[in-house]
Amino acid sequence: MSKNLLNTKFDAIVVGSGATGGIAALGLTQKGLKTIVLEAGPDLKKKTYGSPFTNTLRQLKQHWFSKNQKTQEVHTGYWETNPKLFVNDNENPYSTPENKPFYWIRGRQVGGRSHTWGGVCLRFSDYEFKMGWPISHRDMDSFYSRVEQTLNVHGSRENLSQLPDGAFNEATPLTPGEIFLKKEIKEKFNRDLIISRGIRAHRYAEKGESHSRLSSNQTSLKEASKTSHLTLKSGVVVSRILIDEKTKKAIGVECIETQTGSKKEIYAPLVVLCASSIESVRILMNSKSETFPNGIGASTGMLGKAIMDHIVNTVFFYLPKHKETSKFHLLGSDGLVIPRYNLDDTVHRGFGFWGGVSRMKFPPFLRKKPGTALGFVCCMGEALPSHKNFVEIDPKLKDKWGIPAVNIHYEWTPEDLKLSEKMRNDAIEMVKSAGAVHIGLNDVIRTPPFMKKIINTLDARWKFSSPGLFVHEVGGAQMGSDPKTSVTNPYSQVWDCPNVVIGDGATFVSSGWQNPTLTEMALCLRASEHAADELRAGRL
Repeated sequence: MSKNLLNTKFDAIVVGSGATGGIAALGLTQKGLKTIVLEAGPDLKKKTYGSPFTNTLRQLKQHWFSKNQKTQEVHTGYWETNPKLFVNDNENPYSTPENKPFYWIRGRQVGGRSHTWGGVCLRFSDYEFKMGWPISHRDMDSFYSRVEQTLNVHGSRENLSQLPDGAFNEATPLTPGEIFLKKEIKEKFNRDLIISRGIRAHRYAEKGESHSRLSSNQTSLKEASKTSHLTLKSGVVVSRILIDEKTKKAIGVECIETQTGSKKEIYAPLVVLCASSIESVRILMNSKSETFPNGIGASTGMLGKAIMDHIVNTVFFYLPKHKETSKFHLLGSDGLVIPRYNLDDTVHRGFGFWGGVSRMKFPPFLRKKPGTALGFVCCMGEALPSHKNFVEIDPKLKDKWGIPAVNIHYEWTPEDLKLSEKMRNDAIEMVKSAGAVHIGLNDVIRTPPFMKKIINTLDARWKFSSPGLFVHEVGGAQMGSDPKTSVTNPYSQVWDCPNVVIGDGATFVSSGWQNPTLTEMALCLRASEHAADELRAGRL
């Protein structure tokens, strides 16, 4: 790390460069703050996405020989892109109790996991915010809109109370099979099926672009760089936040250069954590000092508690009377959504569906019925906080750079299991009512012998998801209006140390059923701009 960088005076440090890190950088720099973004991984630049051929070679090499991504390869997205976009599990270990797995899927590179997410952008409604949040949709509306505009979100305006409309570009069309399904579900169940809301982009760079438009590289970080207030440093792992024992405020971070192992300190009067929910909690727990002997934000005993993940299962089906078509894509903006409809259900929590018909791009020679319309719906269930699900520091385990790793305790609650059964049964009932044939993944494709075990395992895991596998983990540093029962205030400032802001999903009070990333980014923009104003006013 250059001496010039170490001697530079920054107004703010952002830890992480993914979906929320990019938004934090944008919000802070547009407020005029001299901001440095620290990324643990490398800047892959033109090698970010690889090619189908080289990616397949890398995947199979990892699976059969290197075997240092055994957790990462459990996620289906691993097999769709460059495995370099996923961490080396041996260098980045964590632990779980025996027979209670949690699949922590991570990406360490400039852009983080924004290179591999699906780009589905669904707002929370007040049905979700009323589950203990100290804020409402009204507080979030303008921030949602600005993030949607930054990402160029597409969608239709439906005026649904359970899925608020946003600042959308024009909606993309439903497929013929989806139009048929929409009609059948409305007539037989009075439930809505709408076009998905999200980013119209693939997990690779389009012609003339350096990165996928899903990524922070191509959106928020690109915009932040235009302000001239942004510095981006890759290859540095943040180990802890530094505290001034006299003022009890954060004064910067300690970080380790990944290539040399040397420790450095970078100073700024504002620190924004956007490292991903569990990683940000880990940094807070490792930030021990005389003022905070158990870590920053740990004074109430709530830090690390109540982590959440969506309980998910996937239903595949054929529509026998509909021919397959290859002209449609499966993207954030291109697919179907069946929004939450159990608004008055006092037994089950909220759930909804995302999926598509005639959008899965299996090669025809692999399809068992290539001419018949193939569909799927992914059932996503709301998680509520349970103190039985938590993160703590593992005293015996450290990562490659000597930083204490986490032990993740997570298991589905009885309520989760009931919800999973309910939403799966509802999904099967809806598609069967439209004349669909319910099938398994093995009924879809002809599996090469060397891939059979992998496909069987993926099929079993997606019929009923294992914790962490959907990469929607949130919580662990819950926001609230009472410092005795939460870690941050409604603006995501840590109660114990208000110049530390948590900009990712760690502050979630409940998971909602919707994909969390849009809400994480809107919360981050709101928190970052508020912190910038507080800093300028001398109140931090």
